[in-house]
Amino acid sequence: MDNSNSNTILQSNEILNSEYVLNKENTLELDTSDKSEKNVISTSSIHKISSDSTNDEIQSIFDNSKSGDTIQFNDREYNNISIVVNKRLNIVSAKSSILHTSGSVSNKANQMGLANTFGFYFTKLASGSVIKGLSLTGNSDYGIMVEGGSSISILNNNISGGKKAGIYLKNSKSNTIKNNILTKAYDGIVLNNVNKTRIISNRIQQNRNTGIVLENVNRNNITRNLVSKNGLDGVLLKNAKSNNILRNNITKNGVSGLRMEGFTTKNVIMYNNISSNVVNVYANSLTNSDKMTKNTLMFAKKVFGTYIDDDNVGAAIVFGDNYRSVEWHNLDFSYNSIGMNEVWDAKSTMSHPPVNIGANWYFDNDGNYAIGHICPMVFGRAITADELKTLSMGFSSDGKGIFGQLYDGKTVAGAGSFTIDNVIIDGKDYGSAEVGEDGRFNFDLSSLPAGSVVTINISGHTFNITIDKEVQKKSDSEQNPDVDVKKSNKDGINPQSLGNGTGSGSGSSNGSGSGEGNFTGSGVSVGDLSGQSNQGTGDSGENGGGSASEGKAYEILKEQNTPPTAKNSQLLAVFAVALVILIIALGYRSKNKDDYKDDGDYSL
Repeated sequence: MDNSNSNTILQSNEILNSEYVLNKENTLELDTSDKSEKNVISTSSIHKISSDSTNDEIQSIFDNSKSGDTIQFNDREYNNISIVVNKRLNIVSAKSSILHTSGSVSNKANQMGLANTFGFYFTKLASGSVIKGLSLTGNSDYGIMVEGGSSISILNNNISGGKKAGIYLKNSKSNTIKNNILTKAYDGIVLNNVNKTRIISNRIQQNRNTGIVLENVNRNNITRNLVSKNGLDGVLLKNAKSNNILRNNITKNGVSGLRMEGFTTKNVIMYNNISSNVVNVYANSLTNSDKMTKNTLMFAKKVFGTYIDDDNVGAAIVFGDNYRSVEWHNLDFSYNSIGMNEVWDAKSTMSHPPVNIGANWYFDNDGNYAIGHICPMVFGRAITADELKTLSMGFSSDGKGIFGQLYDGKTVAGAGSFTIDNVIIDGKDYGSAEVGEDGRFNFDLSSLPAGSVVTINISGHTFNITIDKEVQKKSDSEQNPDVDVKKSNKDGINPQSLGNGTGSGSGSSNGSGSGEGNFTGSGVSVGDLSGQSNQGTGDSGENGGGSASEGKAYEILKEQNTPPTAKNSQLLAVFAVALVILIIALGYRSKNKDDYKDDGDYSL
């Protein structure tokens, strides 16, 4: 059974049909400017082309037109098309024309010394042109090529085939590639030494190699594309700086969903559904402050015989042999939704220093499910569930009712969106729920009594949350929503709760008291109830509005009289151990630090 189709991040018509950009705070805001149509030309002359024209005759019409003219393909089908565009033109179709591209170099291209074949080739003089509403098919090297030209708009075209790529841009900037369908080429879209270009709402599927190739690029926006079922990778990011990859569905590709190679600097990868690939993310680059957060990384599949070692497949993310960070500017990998991958949630090839992973949502509340799916070498050692940084799921309420929410400790947290198949409360099924990028999901309930057991089912994986404190719908005048988070594991309930949300706070005082066996109790209030030490008798002060916090006990060893000679020996031993630790630390820093210095630019 293929569960991947039930998890998608494209949740509303507003998101699908509007433009979003990242502001300085790395949050999305609506971009109301209509950039995609800015190059559509108000023309004084329209040149209509019939299907009985030869390619040389059509080329002559292009050559003899004036900048700002429209070239209109008037009939349904054209053969052996290979056109050089050397001025600003508006190229359109009156009848959804199908253009069969030529597999031979045209006379015009031969005169210019061009070796590749193509349907359309835009020169630097063609900057500002629009090509819209055509179907290109055939066996040329490229469907559309742009070399040197800028501000080209490629809109609403259907491009099938291309021995090298469907769309290829080189040494260019400020282009828009929007609402195109690209299939059956070698690569779907290739950007090489390109910046400030937008690739938006395209369907890029069933290409033989990679869906989108971004190499030597800077400040491009890749947004709301469907990149699926390509033979090798979904998106390749290589030698890339300050690109935004946002809200894309990157699924069911032959190997990696997203592959990072070379140098990658300050790229923002957010709100994407990167799922059902052999490896959802293959991080194999020298990273410098890249940000990968609030993505959905699910359903990676175990397939052998790819360019990734068989030991590393079926993983949400693999840190490859070449993965490094520049000095201390690590990849920010946090607040992603990671789970139901066939083998690994995170995997390391062990040839690089340990990786610092932030808090992610692993589809359980205590980390036990996740810890069994994370390779210990990611951290350089085996860690416990308590050491793993994770998000938790709890429940709160407002004037609209009770809702579920993800939390990072006591703070409301978002993550990659996902679908809950069933929310079951005390045996009653309340149906499915969509968890949005804000980490919240709603269901029709006005009260959640203490002691209730909430069972969450996601693609056959279930975990339980037990409610410690009743959660009730708030009146409009009430604030500070109740929050209840109960830790659980895949085998049952762990009776430890965490107070979270705006109602929580620290107690006014710490409790302390002597317990048995030289233990001292210590607890700090996180909610309405005081903290309870494990073995001591101290109570904490009361404050805040969350639930009970379990304190920790610390063993106190009584100091014993020690002979001076023994003390000196101990001091020497301590000094020796400290020296060894310092040498190891300096060696690790040297290993993790790279000589590469970011030059600040990978393209024009």
